[in-house]
Amino acid sequence: MPNAGKSTLVSRCSAARPKIANYPFTTLSPMLGIVELTGFRRFVMADIPGLIEGAHEGVGLGHDFLRHIERTRIIAHLLDVLPADDSDPVENYHKIHAELALHSEVLGNKPEIVILNKADLELILVIQR
Repeated sequence: MPNAGKSTLVSRCSAARPKIANYPFTTLSPMLGIVELTGFRRFVMADIPGLIEGAHEGVGLGHDFLRHIERTRIIAHLLDVLPADDSDPVENYHKIHAELALHSEVLGNKPEIVILNKADLELILVIQR
């Protein structure tokens, strides 16, 4: 989904400096960042434009990059727990996973991790209530 914090995550984990702004669809092309680990190990993290419902049919920009992520070993879904459009984060995850699966069986069966972003803001809102 757009504006979940994907570019911020890549910029914090690597030396990549993607454009970061507080509006949807800031990322218009993939941004790669090399994440350095201990023992001379590293991996490449890719930030692609946010996928939206219908991406497998060509809706939005993310569709253009789905074939590129078929080569990845794992997919990290970054979910905004407080989306600006008040949508359900769990439903958003299912929509994106469905788009991946509809694009290709390879993406639909790829190992994945889910990262919750802005979870601290939810806690602050609960405390304020």
